[in-house]
Amino acid sequence: MRIKQLTLAVAAALVLLGGHAIAGVPAQQQQDEEKAKAENWITQADSTKALVESVLASALEAGAEEHAVAKDQVNDARHWLVEAENALAAAKEAMAAEDYKRAANMGNMAWQYYVKAGTAAVLASKIATGGA
Repeated sequence: MRIKQLTLAVAAALVLLGGHAIAGVPAQQQQDEEKAKAENWITQADSTKALVESVLASALEAGAEEHAVAKDQVNDARHWLVEAENALAAAKEAMAAEDYKRAANMGNMAWQYYVKAGTAAVLASKIATGGA
């Protein structure tokens, strides 16, 4: 019975601490995984940024900025683009400082903001073109 309690206590500690190094994964391997994750999020954010900017440009060409309703979506898209740029810059700064966990978190956040901007840009385009 005592072994079972000890096993459960160790398992609970591993879950609560969440550290791979504690569970037997070498620290360098953990750092490499965190770095790869951060690089992935930053790459996804960068590629999503290019797509969103293209969609927003199309919406503006379609007259979304002058449309009574679509202009609000344009403003929303621009707001999220600024938020995304700030998060992406923070991700890249954290990456340079080798703070891979923060770089991954900020890269993910940047990507999410770009998705929000893209959604608003698509809506602006659809509204401005009558849903076409």
